[in-house]
Amino acid sequence: MSELRQKKFARTRLALATALSNALVEQPLNEISVKALCREAEVSEATFFNYFPGKQDLMGYLAQLWLLELGWQAAAAAKAGPGLPAIQQLFAHTARSCVRRPGLMRELIAWLVHGGAPDTLQAPSAFERKLAFPELDGIETTPLKGVDALIVPQLEAAIMTGDLPDNTLLPTLLSLLLAILFGVPLTLLSSHPGKIADLYQQQLKLVWSGVRAAATGR
Repeated sequence: MSELRQKKFARTRLALATALSNALVEQPLNEISVKALCREAEVSEATFFNYFPGKQDLMGYLAQLWLLELGWQAAAAAKAGPGLPAIQQLFAHTARSCVRRPGLMRELIAWLVHGGAPDTLQAPSAFERKLAFPELDGIETTPLKGVDALIVPQLEAAIMTGDLPDNTLLPTLLSLLLAILFGVPLTLLSSHPGKIADLYQQQLKLVWSGVRAAATGR
């Protein structure tokens, strides 16, 4: 594919992604039609289906863009302070995303919780990444990982630095953190998205203190 065609491909996919993100401000995914998305993105329905088999696939593409952004933020936070500070920054970024785009985050989290898995064949190209996130230096080479793969290395780093005890049960702790990461927004997005960041902080403090207390038998 020529560079010109790659750029056109990237712009079209991002235009459709933007159309869906905007539509989710007012409507849930199941009420949004492909026709309306095409009208917003100024493409034909035939073009839409050349790029995505259906709305769920476009939702998966949006999920990949969010995971890329989250991965970049997590990597930047880990450079500044690996371990628990990096995890807290990951949660803080998710809270900010919920405030900026509550409709999108509600559908995205529900999609992930119900087993949605990004299709690697639909993975954003380097052109798409740079167009979507021009302010994130190095986003073109940021690995696309699931949330669990972003959290586990930071938990391991926290054990190495002594912020968490050596006998921490990583699978159990990871499950608890994922439940907080996804569960808090699903509870508050419709009513009080601005409170998500504070509740995240409270829950994380309880988790860290609970893990340390369990390790000492208190």
